Amino acid sequence: MMCKFHRAHFLILVKRLVLLALMVTFSLPVLSAEARQGKVLFIISGDEHGFWLPEVVGPYRVLHDAGYEIELASSTGKPGYPRGRLAEAQLRWLDSSPLKQQLSEPNDIETRDSRDYLAVYYAGGAGPMFDLTAHAHAKVLTEAIYKAGGIIAADCHGTVALLNLQDDGGHRLISNRRITGKANSEEGWFARTHYPFLIEDEANRLGAIFVAAKKGEVNVVVDGQFVTGQNPVSAIPMAEALLIALRE
Repeated sequence: MMCKFHRAHFLILVKRLVLLALMVTFSLPVLSAEARQGKVLFIISGDEHGFWLPEVVGPYRVLHDAGYEIELASSTGKPGYPRGRLAEAQLRWLDSSPLKQQLSEPNDIETRDSRDYLAVYYAGGAGPMFDLTAHAHAKVLTEAIYKAGGIIAADCHGTVALLNLQDDGGHRLISNRRITGKANSEEGWFARTHYPFLIEDEANRLGAIFVAAKKGEVNVVVDGQFVTGQNPVSAIPMAEALLIALRE
């Protein structure tokens, strides 16, 4: 009888704990914009060659979980063409995250106000080499964020969007700055025959100090208001460095 008594009370206790957990879960408030740390703008390519999805999902989650509100815009104002595979855990997270809707209905870059953002981040993929090398609205917006003291971040081919940024005097912002992006050693036949240039070559030609690690190695470079990553495996470490820069 004592054994049955204990077992019955144990089951009741378990049910109450489960009910309490459900009540807590569904009563947790969603962070308002005011409660978050501030806004960060993610920019992806809308070109048919695509953007690298893992370079969006990984950094987005790092910043979102740290309490930053993130808006997403594409070069065309339309959904882009995601490339790259996500891990199973990333797929589950994406499916229940605000990013899923944002990817299907991205903002137009020209409708964004630079005063709203603490930072802007450019994800990579082949697409940026075709539509973010000289995107007038993205250039003006990013220059304004930089001028206001914001952080300019990019990973892999996203770094191409930084190359033509200028200050009020017409000087390139990357001049004498340490940055990284897709290294020559990581570029293959398609890049060498279809891209207008290779990022490492062009960055050096324009006066930047391009820092390249070995092929496939994690490499994040922080210099002033610039936070850049070399390749897909650098995307999350880059986001973590961006997080540190935002908190300084």
